[in-house]
Amino acid sequence: MKRWNKPKCWLCGLVTLSLLAVPATALEIEDDFQIDEAEATVITSERLTFDQTHQYALFEENVEVVDASMRMTADRLTVFFDENNQAEMIEAVGNVVMEQEDTTAWARKATYRVEEGTIFLEGSPRIQRGRDMLEGDTITFWREDNRMICEPRARLVLFPDEGGSRDFLWGE
Repeated sequence: MKRWNKPKCWLCGLVTLSLLAVPATALEIEDDFQIDEAEATVITSERLTFDQTHQYALFEENVEVVDASMRMTADRLTVFFDENNQAEMIEAVGNVVMEQEDTTAWARKATYRVEEGTIFLEGSPRIQRGRDMLEGDTITFWREDNRMICEPRARLVLFPDEGGSRDFLWGE
């Protein structure tokens, strides 16, 4: 999987759940087991169901995903694997909230297609950066191209002051 680090991309990494780095500290689970967070994405939930036959992992209730570039919460998260046990698609459903630096996104459902590098938000999606807000029926974001489409009923509210429209549109 490619790592992607464009410093001015305000949405990159919001849903790239399984493959980005975290701060270089160790998280102690038990005295004899440690996770080096510099190389980990940590997903917690009340329940995890893993089905090797159908190639998926289902996290349910109080789902939280934390890695170096973002934090996400949802009611349910499903990771679908390909025949090589690599993440193929990640789907978060119910009260999805994604946070990265000063940007927060909300949706009822977020789907990340790993191969395509697309993040698809639906169910009253909104993205807020500073005071600026983008909303519509669906928002699709292409990670590699730093491009998005918001449709139909796209609505963008921009503020001219610092943290406003200039930052939102040009990432400055």
